[in-house]
Amino acid sequence: MNIVNIAIKEIKREFRDVRTLVFMLAFPIVLILILGTALSHAFDSTISIGDIHVLYKDKTAGEFSTNVHTFIKEAKKFDIHFKKASHHMDGRKEVQQGNYDGYMEISNNGIQLYTNKNNSVNGSIIQGMAATFADKYNLFTTVAKMNPNQANSVLNNGNRDNYIQETSLHSKRQPGAMDYYAITMTTMIALYGAISASYLIRGERTRKTADRLLAAPIHKSEFFIGKILGSMVTNLLCVAIVIAFSKFVFKANWGNHLLLVFIVLFTEVLFAVSFGLGISYIARTEGAARIIVMVVIQLASFFGGAYFKIDATSKIARLITHFSPLTWVNKAITKLIYANDLSASFPAIILNVGLSALFLIITGMSLMRREGLYHARPVLANKSYIKKDV
Repeated sequence: MNIVNIAIKEIKREFRDVRTLVFMLAFPIVLILILGTALSHAFDSTISIGDIHVLYKDKTAGEFSTNVHTFIKEAKKFDIHFKKASHHMDGRKEVQQGNYDGYMEISNNGIQLYTNKNNSVNGSIIQGMAATFADKYNLFTTVAKMNPNQANSVLNNGNRDNYIQETSLHSKRQPGAMDYYAITMTTMIALYGAISASYLIRGERTRKTADRLLAAPIHKSEFFIGKILGSMVTNLLCVAIVIAFSKFVFKANWGNHLLLVFIVLFTEVLFAVSFGLGISYIARTEGAARIIVMVVIQLASFFGGAYFKIDATSKIARLITHFSPLTWVNKAITKLIYANDLSASFPAIILNVGLSALFLIITGMSLMRREGLYHARPVLANKSYIKKDV
């Protein structure tokens, strides 16, 4: 019961602090909105070619002319716009100057195509469509010679695009800017829980409540567990609120394994609290503990890709990024969401729990000593001086 009371007291104290709420809730939500909006183009995997403009001269006659006009009409549906050249226009010069993506001279003998070499993508598209049209018309003429009754069916029954089924070996599902920063800001703010955890024990001495805790009928282990439990619940509630806000307001994708994602985040919060507590005992002063925690969090956020994607190519760069707790947590959550890889969560969970156990052992051993809660101070004995009249 003492553990629960201490945990509840810790939760109330944290949520009464307006600065804590603003930092743990407003800070990540605002960053998700700003970074997710400003860097949206950096996460866009699609390439827009835009409209393609083709200049042409039509020297056809008869049935072939009808098919050419049908081809031009259908091409417009795919943003390929044909413009008929006037008699005084030099089509090849127009393409060379970049006014058009291609120039076609169409006659009953065939198609002559000129494209701008400076824009090979658009030229390849025009060439592919022209070759397809020519092959189809050659097939039409061949069938017409052998079986005139079936010739029209070649043209009318050719609008099929399902002859080849394409399957990508690499999934096209990739996080957008809002999805990416919803993950990284959530994991980053979970790691920031180490700051408040570094004050869990030191705060009792600062507020002059350590004496009363020592005199109270509370075992140190109850006090220890209650403080950790209260800090973890506070941070987990903040993480849950950020997830819910990004999911329902920003429409970020958190996948179909939200429970397992939350378990990974739970272990990260456990690591953050344990790390903050451990550093508070390793460091000699409160200021030193705060500086160490802040530096580690900032480096972990930077190399863990909290603010922007880091594509480490060299071995040294990969080694540095792998030292960041956010690297393995972000990677695990991303694979859970976009690859449905449940096994990806296990390395992150094991690392977080293992490091948490290490820091908790350090904290527990220090707390079991009297100076773990209340640093011994030299006591000066009161001396009485008797003034004697001489």
